[in-house]
Amino acid sequence: MGSDPNNKDDDYDDGVLPPSVYDAEETPEEDLWFLPGPPEDFAPGESPLIFARQKPPPAVTDWDRAERAEYKALVAAAEAVARYGARLAALPSDVVERIALQSVAAILRSEGVWVKPEQIALFRALRISSQEETRDLERASWAVRRLIGMRHGQPMDDGLRAFLGRQKVAQMQELPNDDRALGEELDHAGEDWVRLMQPMGGLHPLTRAACGLFLWRRMQITAPDEALEPMAAAVLIGAGGQAPFLPMPEGMAALHMRASTPEDAVRSFYRAAEQGALAALLEVERLLTWRARAKEATADLSGRTPPSLVETALRFPVFSAELAARLANCAPMSARRNLKLFEERGLLREVTGQQRYRFWTALL
Repeated sequence: MGSDPNNKDDDYDDGVLPPSVYDAEETPEEDLWFLPGPPEDFAPGESPLIFARQKPPPAVTDWDRAERAEYKALVAAAEAVARYGARLAALPSDVVERIALQSVAAILRSEGVWVKPEQIALFRALRISSQEETRDLERASWAVRRLIGMRHGQPMDDGLRAFLGRQKVAQMQELPNDDRALGEELDHAGEDWVRLMQPMGGLHPLTRAACGLFLWRRMQITAPDEALEPMAAAVLIGAGGQAPFLPMPEGMAALHMRASTPEDAVRSFYRAAEQGALAALLEVERLLTWRARAKEATADLSGRTPPSLVETALRFPVFSAELAARLANCAPMSARRNLKLFEERGLLREVTGQQRYRFWTALL
């Protein structure tokens, strides 16, 4: 029996159903708007994928223009830094460690890492930490060492790898599960960063610091979500001899990620530098007041332990009797006896409320 030419179902093989009356007609492939078209012209062997063109870094004229546009904020920040540095000189040099602990904690919080200055201090002095916090505390300890140890000279005098404290390896396989630049790649990145920073020598130190932070982020020397390493370099550069480093404020923004132009970079950095210097200035004034009160309240005590205990309380946010004894070069029993006297005279406060593993802080 022949097929009926008027019956379209006869055109399909057995087992294949004809399209439903509810199905829409197929769109020709050339009309599919969401499919990328073939590239019009590219050289043989060249990838047909479209890559974003890398913009050249801003020139020194761009940073000079940004500095002039934000000169009022620059003057306010520079004045605050100068006042902070002048008052800090009235305290023992070791007190700068206390400000460094607070600044490093503030920078880590801009990353989303919540570590207190007290935790960093205890880790540095006694290696006290939980397993989950060890890596963050090691990073924090590195940053504190850099801030208090590079008071003279620029952070890149010995190269970027030496500043970051990374080993030089020939093959990445030697350090598994570590995708950071460690060998020649890191050395080249440091050389490029220094080369781009050299023309900025005529700018204000705060502007150079903002520029260095901006270029560090643009060159992706470290992971985009990590602020501690580029910020450590920036606060050392921005101090400009007025202070050991620029203190950073609590609640600071993620300066290493937000700026997209030199104007944005200097504006946010000036604001952070001013706020950090003013907060640190208040802290220095509180420490000076406490030191005067402590010396008056302990004038009747003899020996070298009481003066050493005063310096220890100024240097560390919290400390133990063992740490106080080590710094005073005395027996732990003598340190505990003096700690009790200081507590009774309203100079110190015990923070744990325990009978063992106790820690004290200055009652500012």
